[in-house]
Amino acid sequence: MTILVAVANDAVSDGVIDTAVRLGEALDEELYVVHLLDDQLADAEAKRVRDMLRERLADETVVATVALEHVGRSSTRKGTRIGEELLEVATDVDISHIVMGHEPKGLRGRLASGDAAFSVVDAASVPVTIVPNSSS
Repeated sequence: MTILVAVANDAVSDGVIDTAVRLGEALDEELYVVHLLDDQLADAEAKRVRDMLRERLADETVVATVALEHVGRSSTRKGTRIGEELLEVATDVDISHIVMGHEPKGLRGRLASGDAAFSVVDAASVPVTIVPNSSS
């Protein structure tokens, strides 16, 4: 089985990677690290993030695959849509655990765009580890 690791280009990503590596080592499981994109084609910034993640994980003792995934368009709010996409990836890749970050948005932000972490926790059929933004 594999641990799904959802990362963004944000302040919590380092903590998400560190947590996932420790879980992967402890559970003797591989990591599937995914960076979600709004656009179907990866731009230079997305490719830079992917390459940075590959470099960051190259010396770890856990096997890790890094991928860019497109977030499909739907009528749902962005955060909710990201959560739904992560759950689809979890089904496609035979995931045993999900690790992702969470940056508080406040009530107004959650109402406007939804919350990916809440969406995943509510609907996941596997354990979910949420890594908070330590700078909040």
